[in-house]
Amino acid sequence: MGKDENKLSKTMNTSIDIRPLYQLTVSEFNNLLKSAFPINAINEPQPIATPRQKINGIRGLATFLEVSIPTAQRIKNSKKFAFYASGNKVYFFSDEINAGLKVDTKVTKK
Repeated sequence: MGKDENKLSKTMNTSIDIRPLYQLTVSEFNNLLKSAFPINAINEPQPIATPRQKINGIRGLATFLEVSIPTAQRIKNSKKFAFYASGNKVYFFSDEINAGLKVDTKVTKK
């Protein structure tokens, strides 16, 4: 019996690789998923690298945010991000705008 059990375990180990998904047990399927998709890679979104861009004036801000000029002025006045003024000219940086307007999503229970 000992030799037969060894043969059976060897064939079972190799048959896991050959069997279709619908023939796997739940624990085998979970192990397969965990090995294929690590938990850290699924839960953490990858940041998109964008170059820092200088935006001149309220019209430039409105174009960047794809909103109207009065809305861009309201957003600037809300002080959610830094802006720089030199005389009567205003300019912004795209990375600061994106960081200031980033919304923190919270999981809420119903």
